[in-house]
Amino acid sequence: MNRLSILERQTSGTQSERLGMLNGLRVVELATVIAAPACCALMADFGAEVIKVERPGGDGWRGDRAAKTPNDPSGGPHFAQNNRGKKSIVLDLKNPQHLEALMKLLATADIFVTNVRMQGLAKMGLDFDSLHAKFPKLIYGILTAWGMSGPKQNDPGYDVGAFWAASGLQDFSKPTDDGHVGQFPPGIGDHMTSLQLLSGIGLALWYRDRTGKGQLVEASLLRSGIWGMAYPLLNTSLNPGSKFIREPRTNHYRPTFNVYKCSDGVWLQLLGLDIGRFDAGLCKTLGVDEKEFASLDGKGKIKIMDAKFITQPSSVWEAKLNENKVWYQKAVQLDDVLRDPQAHAVGAFKQLPGMNFPFILSPVQLSCDTDHGPRSGPPQCGEHTSEVLQSLGYPSSTASSIASSTKKWARSHTSD
Repeated sequence: MNRLSILERQTSGTQSERLGMLNGLRVVELATVIAAPACCALMADFGAEVIKVERPGGDGWRGDRAAKTPNDPSGGPHFAQNNRGKKSIVLDLKNPQHLEALMKLLATADIFVTNVRMQGLAKMGLDFDSLHAKFPKLIYGILTAWGMSGPKQNDPGYDVGAFWAASGLQDFSKPTDDGHVGQFPPGIGDHMTSLQLLSGIGLALWYRDRTGKGQLVEASLLRSGIWGMAYPLLNTSLNPGSKFIREPRTNHYRPTFNVYKCSDGVWLQLLGLDIGRFDAGLCKTLGVDEKEFASLDGKGKIKIMDAKFITQPSSVWEAKLNENKVWYQKAVQLDDVLRDPQAHAVGAFKQLPGMNFPFILSPVQLSCDTDHGPRSGPPQCGEHTSEVLQSLGYPSSTASSIASSTKKWARSHTSD
């Protein structure tokens, strides 16, 4: 679908802005869990019509047990976060009639997004080559763990594996060579990679507007993790064959760019990246002689700073640091982030009526997007099956039959 036809499906002016920057785009999502659904949730936030195709029984992330909300009608906060603003249809893609319905839906779509492994997609004729031959204008977005080539291309993988463990991030988190690796909550790498897939889809839309051609857009958790590790990886590349050396914080190369613990257990991250820029203000804050401080090496400075910061609560040090214009940031506890006035001021959260948790919004905002964030909560499983099928030309009886057959399948495959 070219640019003109997209614009023809939009209303103009302020009405278009109210409906969202992507109003008029149809996205078909065949994806589960976090990363690819999160990408589509952001497109829904910006006004695209996103139709989520679920298996009978629904996305396995519905009622996530980790969130302790297995019976929550919204699917729980984790599911809702990544599926707000979408429509849901249920199809059993092993059934030829249902697969044909998906093909008819794709014929009306601008974008297809999936995270199904390539072998499974090929078996159903849903791989890029097959769909590109049928729908040459369709933008095909796929989010993979390991990429689409190499020995691990068909291996399973979540962000804790491909993003954290395989990129070096998990090893990098160890405080010492023989220390424990860090354990990270799932979803961090997924959300970072979802933005990368979204940016690639945006580029593909621009290319299609000029050429009329769709293309493959692929983002991988592995490449995303490696991109995030660019700084330490480049440092390592300067000494090929050498082992990465971990330095404890007491050996930090810039004492004024280090983190210090206060008497109330709060840590303060100093932001003095420029050597010497904040020394005068820091010495005044800590009550130490500036010349004596300057004569010390890095370890000596950190030793004095540790001994000083631990004597007072963070509120005292924050007041002094502010007074002496020393840059810093308090390490905010996770519970406090949701109440942070700065986070609310920049629009990091949005609470919808009827939801008992906030949605985390896109980190990217556009001035013409006057209604930023989700327009509705997540759909019920299969809520829109009949509606969407009828819009494709199926008689209401056929659409209802397909919808009811998937509900029967789900009931017969649900354990007590």
